[in-house]
Amino acid sequence: MVRLVYNTLREYAPINLFEFVINPLSFSRTIENIFYLSFSVQDARAKIEIIGDRFPVVNCVDNLTEDELIMENSQFVFEMTMDNWKVRLKSDGRELIVGIDRIT
Repeated sequence: MVRLVYNTLREYAPINLFEFVINPLSFSRTIENIFYLSFSVQDARAKIEIIGDRFPVVNCVDNLTEDELIMENSQFVFEMTMDNWKVRLKSDGRELIVGIDRIT
């Protein structure tokens, strides 16, 4: 699944974090997607950036030097409860189509 995250990011990045991880049919799959994305971030295959006051964006990382890896090593924490998931589905007003587990 971690490989699927990386391959999907190579094709669609940069992409809104929520569009990438949210499965509109399953809260548990959404949580799984966040879990697998976290491994890609930990392995420096993906990075999450917040640009200005916009939503977080996920980007693919091909190669980092040792110095870049040290500079990129920071934490990003967000809460995804079932209520947040439901609100996110309704607030966007459009169907989410690029998620990790909807590509295959």
